[in-house]
Amino acid sequence: MKTVLFCLALFLLPISSAFADCPAPIDNSFAAAANAKFDCSSSLPLKGHETDRKFQVHYDFPKTLPDTSKLPWLTIDPFKNPADYMQAVLNYVTKVNARPEIDWRIQDNKVEEWCDAPWFFMLREPLHGMTTERWSRPKELHALQTDWERTFAVGIYNDVACYGFGQIWADPAFPKTLDFAFADGAVAAKMLFTSAKPSSVPYLAGSKEWDVAGEKDGSTMTMRLLQFDLSIKDKRSPNGWFFGTFVYNAMQPGDTPYQRLVPVGLIWGSDPALNAKAYLEQAMSPTESWVNPAVATMFYPLPRQNLGLFGRANGPVDNPMSACITCHQRALDWGTAVLPDSPEAAQAAELLPDVPTDPYNDSAVAAYFRNIGSNSPVPDTQSLDYVLQVSKGISAFRNWVKTDFPDHAASTSDVPPYPFKPGNTITVTPVDITAPGAEKLELDPTGKLFLR
Repeated sequence: MKTVLFCLALFLLPISSAFADCPAPIDNSFAAAANAKFDCSSSLPLKGHETDRKFQVHYDFPKTLPDTSKLPWLTIDPFKNPADYMQAVLNYVTKVNARPEIDWRIQDNKVEEWCDAPWFFMLREPLHGMTTERWSRPKELHALQTDWERTFAVGIYNDVACYGFGQIWADPAFPKTLDFAFADGAVAAKMLFTSAKPSSVPYLAGSKEWDVAGEKDGSTMTMRLLQFDLSIKDKRSPNGWFFGTFVYNAMQPGDTPYQRLVPVGLIWGSDPALNAKAYLEQAMSPTESWVNPAVATMFYPLPRQNLGLFGRANGPVDNPMSACITCHQRALDWGTAVLPDSPEAAQAAELLPDVPTDPYNDSAVAAYFRNIGSNSPVPDTQSLDYVLQVSKGISAFRNWVKTDFPDHAASTSDVPPYPFKPGNTITVTPVDITAPGAEKLELDPTGKLFLR
């Protein structure tokens, strides 16, 4: 990773940092309102830790593509040595960001360029910028787990990926996604924390802990690092990306929680032919992912059996009916607003199949587990290159424009709007990922947004 020198500041877009309270627009114009939203870190409440340091969104967007020739994983064959490949990327991500004096406050990292994804202020809790994800059902993480547990995550991007964000968001009032793709060498890293305690998930003992303002009123809860996800744009993958995930294991030797992260698996394809019949009757196993046998045996005795459907690579807190790359390939730009509970949202749900709820429904499995390469998952839409935070940020922007500045909706997209059929609605059964009696999805919107 190249060192950031002071003189390079001349070649960067302005670094935009904003504290948890959303800034007021400088005037009544649309551009001013868009910039204020763009610079907002979190609009969610905080209760009990008001004097603590708050999350500060950080946009370090280089204007020129960084040098990628010396990235440490390029000399490692990801197919022959997947664990070594993953470890090289993990070391790269944690080298500076995991230092105690930085602790993932990427604006404090003065030797590397990292950035956050824009337009998540309404979903990020104010202490660490974490968003809530899928709940873990009882016994998904360990046989002793009897309660539903919450998951929160925070993601960051390296300089190559930040260059891509800068290409989209050079003008916060007019994001440009036409023909967008990240450059080789782009890396996204995501830490996922669980509300589970070591008493119910013993391998969490000694893990990293954060206080997270995850309750509706801004109250905090103690969360522990359970999973660490990586995604790497690498032309050696037939679909352009490798997705890897680690799990924390207290039994792993190491002086820090990051040294006790164990590789779970690496995936580069969806294995479209792997359905229930092939798995159960033909003993087919995934050929487009690697799963660490030592980790797989931890979860096989549990009701989930596999980490991903029929043995595909996936993380412990992820939906066992899914797989890493399959979920992420759904990232796209409709070119227009898709408001919740609208006819467009119903059509979008039909056009972009979600995780199959029945693993024996071969048509549903085939519709979800596809290999699409660099194509968009829906014809006549713009691919956003396997990065869901780009997709969700663009979607949030378009919905805001449609709601608050409808006269600007048509003029703030450089891709044609998808030709939804007016008033054409379908019945879509929502997937409920909350625990019985817990907050409903409308009070926990990121659970729906980041369902995997």
